[in-house]
Amino acid sequence: MLFDVINGLAWRNAAVDAVMLFAAGPLIYILGAAALLVAVLHMRHRDRIANLWLTGQAAVALGLSFVVNRVLRALAFHERPFQTRQVNLLVQHDPGVSFPSNHATAALTFAFVIGLLISRRWGWILFAPALLVAISRVFVGVHWPSDVIWGGIVGLTMTVLVMVIGRKFQTRPWSESAETEILPRSDDTVIIKR
Repeated sequence: MLFDVINGLAWRNAAVDAVMLFAAGPLIYILGAAALLVAVLHMRHRDRIANLWLTGQAAVALGLSFVVNRVLRALAFHERPFQTRQVNLLVQHDPGVSFPSNHATAALTFAFVIGLLISRRWGWILFAPALLVAISRVFVGVHWPSDVIWGGIVGLTMTVLVMVIGRKFQTRPWSESAETEILPRSDDTVIIKR
């Protein structure tokens, strides 16, 4: 079983345990801050309306992902691993429904939003720590592999859905067209097509 393979590595090496504990907890905040920084730096080269549009899409993708997670959790597919069997538990966690993983959903959605809406290269760079967050939740014994896999599926699906719908409703390009030049005049502003 995949859970046994991943969780079975816990308590074998103190350095690996420390990395996975960090990945299962604080890393998600660093990942979120990094995604925000990439987005803000990218926004410097776009106009205000494009930035509002991008911010809205990112917020909707994250929001929808958590709404879908809430619905799936209400269906109560299964409990956390430590509630049903002996596991290598590295963190104290409240019992409850574990499907899907909110940590995996958030971390992977950060990477998907950046990769699909802003920069493919930065999306791939952020995907590595996002994947580490997801795997670490299994490693420390608080989620099943299916919890983190479905968390990623939810994040990807909602990001793609927002991206596709956003493109249909987008009425303005992401940045000012190179073919348009705005020249000030005493009587009014004139837009000249080149």
